[in-house]
Amino acid sequence: MKTLREKISFILTALAYVLFHLVLNEDRSIDYMKTFQQMIITAPYAIGFAYIVAVVFRHLSGKGWLPWDRILRVFFTVGILFGFYLSIYHSAGRRLPPDEQVQKSPSAVERFYKWLE
Repeated sequence: MKTLREKISFILTALAYVLFHLVLNEDRSIDYMKTFQQMIITAPYAIGFAYIVAVVFRHLSGKGWLPWDRILRVFFTVGILFGFYLSIYHSAGRRLPPDEQVQKSPSAVERFYKWLE
C-alpha cells in the first residue's frame, strides 16, 4: 500500500466486510454478539478461499506470494460474499408474526385425500 488511493480502498473493503456481517435485532438495533459470531463462523471459510486464491496467483505469476494487503483484500472480498449469503439466509429464516403469516393452501395430494374422505 503505497498510495493514498490504495489505503482508502483497503479501509473501505474492510468496512464493507464488517457491514455485510452486521446482524440486526427486531427493533433494528445492532446485535454485536451475533455479528461477532457470524464473523467467527465465516472466517475459516474466507481464510481457506483466500489461501487457495493466493496459491493460484503465486503459481500463475511465478513471482512468489502476494503482498499481505492483497491477501487481506481477497479475504475481505470472500468474507463479503459469505456475509451477504448468510444475511439473506438469516433474514429469510425469520418468521413473520402470526397475523402476517401467509396461510398455506392445501396441496393437490391433500385435496385428493380430503376428497376421498
